[in-house]
Amino acid sequence: MRPPLIPHSAPDTKMKDEPSNQEHAGRVNEVRLTVKAHLVPFFFLLLQRGFTQKIQAGCSVRSLLSDQFGLSAEYIENRIQTLFLNGKSVDDIDAAIVRDGSSLALSSAMPGVLGATLRRGGYYSRMRSQITHVESAAPPRWTDGRIVVKLFNLTIRELGPVFLARGIWVDAESLKDFFRSRPNDWWDGCVEAEVDGRNIGITEMPNRDFAGSPVHLQVRTV
Repeated sequence: MRPPLIPHSAPDTKMKDEPSNQEHAGRVNEVRLTVKAHLVPFFFLLLQRGFTQKIQAGCSVRSLLSDQFGLSAEYIENRIQTLFLNGKSVDDIDAAIVRDGSSLALSSAMPGVLGATLRRGGYYSRMRSQITHVESAAPPRWTDGRIVVKLFNLTIRELGPVFLARGIWVDAESLKDFFRSRPNDWWDGCVEAEVDGRNIGITEMPNRDFAGSPVHLQVRTV
């Protein structure tokens, strides 16, 4: 399948996933890593736990996936078979509204009866009515916001590298633990490290003490 993300420009430059000047003032660190491709899957653990994205809140799930994340219509329909918005299964991605502070989990089709039950718009979806998202409130005005995104199974392999290259926000302690748990030879695959716009030695990363939370992390490959 072709890459799921289609290139497009964000409608509002403030929504690009980059630290603001205020965040650069000390509350948030920016970490940029250039790594060899075989290291990228190691970062998937952070994506499963959940990472933060800046968005224009108040839109539908479909609008978020298509207009802001740049997913193609084909990918949304054929690959993202299960979605959870704030812990509730979503069937109608045009009606479900993403608000500031929401959590959104994306998954491809899962196996077995459970997978069939959770699949959006599936025959067995009636069996989970108590955990199905129902939009009851009027959509709020569009506003700058942040949401937590989680990726699972095929979506993590297909979307994970693109989100990492774009940039994700992660908890500082989680990132510290991640770096400190890497064996020494893992760092051989790390080509370049940059913290707050300054190149640092690769060997410094495991002992780096981040000043604030969250940390804006970008991972690119060579």
